[in-house]
Amino acid sequence: MKKNFNLPLINTHCHAAMIAFRGMAEDLPLKVWLEKYIWPAEKKKVTPSFVYRQTKKAIREMKKNGIKIFNDMYFFEKEVAKAAKEMKIKVVIGEGILDFPTPSAKTPLQALKITEDLLKAYKNDPYILVAVAPHSIYTVSRENLILAKKLAKRYKALFHIHLAETKFEFEECLNKNKITPVEYLDKLEILDEKAILAHCVWVTEKDIEILAKRKAKVVHCPLSNLKLGSGIAPISKMIEKGVCVSLGTDGPASSNRLDIWEAGKFAALLQKGITQDPSKLPAKEVIKMMTINGLEALDIKEIEGKKIREIEKEIEKTKNFNYLYELNVNKLKFD
Repeated sequence: MKKNFNLPLINTHCHAAMIAFRGMAEDLPLKVWLEKYIWPAEKKKVTPSFVYRQTKKAIREMKKNGIKIFNDMYFFEKEVAKAAKEMKIKVVIGEGILDFPTPSAKTPLQALKITEDLLKAYKNDPYILVAVAPHSIYTVSRENLILAKKLAKRYKALFHIHLAETKFEFEECLNKNKITPVEYLDKLEILDEKAILAHCVWVTEKDIEILAKRKAKVVHCPLSNLKLGSGIAPISKMIEKGVCVSLGTDGPASSNRLDIWEAGKFAALLQKGITQDPSKLPAKEVIKMMTINGLEALDIKEIEGKKIREIEKEIEKTKNFNYLYELNVNKLKFD
């Protein structure tokens, strides 16, 4: 008999169409994985119809696993919106902005133009929200990051970026800019309550203070971080300092599942292990990360007629969620 679970699971960082590349390049570090395998494959295969078909496949898997909303960053995001509307799932779309040519844009300025067109096209859409989504500090120049933030501010939109994912990125930023990746974005005045930062594995105590002060949102993707050997984000420290931390699957080529429940279980166990303290990140806190923290990060006030505060009350009145450690999604019944 399945356990009823009627809370909305939120996937706060995803590249849905990358389900096509699942299992393609395993047991590799991020830099090699991206530069030698993923980016060349995307150059050959990614088209509007490819993104549409593969996103529908990913949505089917997410819906089966209880995910009600996902935050996507990829190319031809208009096709992601089309797929989501057809399958009646809410999505935040973000056209990937990079300094070099991508499948959907020859230049970063073209990607910014596509983003602005999306912001206009989906204003007040019941299913579609739009974020400005520069890929990372190592693929997007200072000037283009500033332009991206200006666009986000103009439309009061979310700003979605990968940050401090690997030791290489952290050390490269230190060597080049003499400050950490978090300090770098803060110096560019990018960090605020609208900033969604995927990963934040390599952060200092000072970085965590900055994230808390700026009210920036962190997305923890434990399965992807482990599989790519990137490390383990110190999210229990972040939460203790008041940072809003939610959960993401990352792309299904690196995680390799679109399963927030599994990500939550791993998140809890990892924090207990690295701190050597079993009281860290209790199950109830993880449930908040899976649900209301994701809604807060995406600036979504209610879902399926329930406001964040109502969902929070449901979580608080539940005695415990100890079945997090026992059951997988196949043993849960989602509304």
